[in-house]
Amino acid sequence: MGRKAIPIELQLINGNKNRLTKSEIEARRSAEQRLKPRADRIRPPAWLSPVAKREFKRIVKEMDGLDVLTNVDVDALALYCDAYAAYVECTRIIEDEGLMVEYTNKAAETNKVPHPLLTKKKQLAEQMKALATEMGLTPASRTKLAMSKEEPKEPTEFERMFGDV
Repeated sequence: MGRKAIPIELQLINGNKNRLTKSEIEARRSAEQRLKPRADRIRPPAWLSPVAKREFKRIVKEMDGLDVLTNVDVDALALYCDAYAAYVECTRIIEDEGLMVEYTNKAAETNKVPHPLLTKKKQLAEQMKALATEMGLTPASRTKLAMSKEEPKEPTEFERMFGDV
């Protein structure tokens, strides 16, 4: 399986390791711009819980000026917010019932065991982390977007005479 495609701006930030020419870069930029979805209907889906809807609106408000979220990202953001709401609910239940709960096995013995929701909470945290990284909601994923590109240099005498060789 091949590598994931990386947007041209991110490739340039990382140093143009593919050695793309200026014309190839411009062609990629225009193709990516034509394929960029609109961002005029970013609203929380009706199936989200109230907690998830609040989180959805908060994230959309925070990312408003970054020009990252589009209409096609709504479902991925909704999945993140749904996992967030479930994580919050698991946390509340665990706080109420405690980290250890009593469990009666088949032999009628009662033991203290870790709360079963701790496993679910861990799964939700991993799901949230994966979705947050994908959507630029973590500091590391935003850093790649925020790194400044190299300033264009004045062409040298050689480049003026022979072009981009």
